[in-house]
Amino acid sequence: MGQFMADSERKLRLSGKIEQVRKACDFIVTVTEEAGFDEKSVFQSQLAVEEIFTNIVEHGYKHKGADKTIDIITLLSTDKLIIKILDDAPLFNPLTLDEPDPKASLWDRKGGGWGVYFVRQYMDDVRYKLYGNRNSIILEKLRPKSS
Repeated sequence: MGQFMADSERKLRLSGKIEQVRKACDFIVTVTEEAGFDEKSVFQSQLAVEEIFTNIVEHGYKHKGADKTIDIITLLSTDKLIIKILDDAPLFNPLTLDEPDPKASLWDRKGGGWGVYFVRQYMDDVRYKLYGNRNSIILEKLRPKSS
């Protein structure tokens, strides 16, 4: 486990509106770029946050989250970045959904579940945790090993 750096925690609070997803993505791009992550890691982290944020707005808040919040907290250590995304939607762990079958034909595939599937592909670890009465998705991105 790497050492956490001084002033390594950053926070952003946004309203639960779809228009705010760009600010969430820009925040993650800034944090990962400033931390020296490579372009692929920056892009994957941004996509993961965009997917989780969009899911909260669409499924958790049902597009009625203007008066609700989504908090994004990043914590940087020498070997990884931890991104926590907290919301006030009804308690729900999206990681319990059945994973879609990428080998199924397009005709046999069900519509949902792909976002979480891709988040799991992009990030090194994805967890769900309750913080009081708030949902929290915790994403981890390891620093690429320098060659």
